[in-house]
Amino acid sequence: MSTHDADLFQGVAELLDTEGIGTYAPDAVLPADVTGIVLGKSPDGPDRVLGLTPYPVADDDSTDSVTGIQARMRWGTDAAGLVQLADDVFNVLHNRRNYLLRGVRVEISWRNSQAWIGQDTHGRMELVGNYYFRTVRTGPRQSD
Repeated sequence: MSTHDADLFQGVAELLDTEGIGTYAPDAVLPADVTGIVLGKSPDGPDRVLGLTPYPVADDDSTDSVTGIQARMRWGTDAAGLVQLADDVFNVLHNRRNYLLRGVRVEISWRNSQAWIGQDTHGRMELVGNYYFRTVRTGPRQSD
């Protein structure tokens, strides 16, 4: 059974942690003074968080695949801090080429779009960036 999406998803979180963008600690409670990196739904705290959610974009009849990962970012009430977080994520992922994430070969990743989404119920600023990852994805009915 393929673990392509799960490995890519977790690998992006680990890469962003390694590059100093935030803290990815899936089995720990995130302290209030960090930028947490989480998979799926963003928790109520900390105030600074980067939530990642994968979605399929394109698969053809070969092993070429494009997977999107939405990066939902919030940074308290500091709009400049939020913009800096978005820039930091961009600098790590945009136009990065030929790398491995948990065994998934990424040919290239890039930011496809980004937009402000306003404030959450606590008045914290949020924006979302959509990043695409062109990968090689094998499967039982795909041809190389």
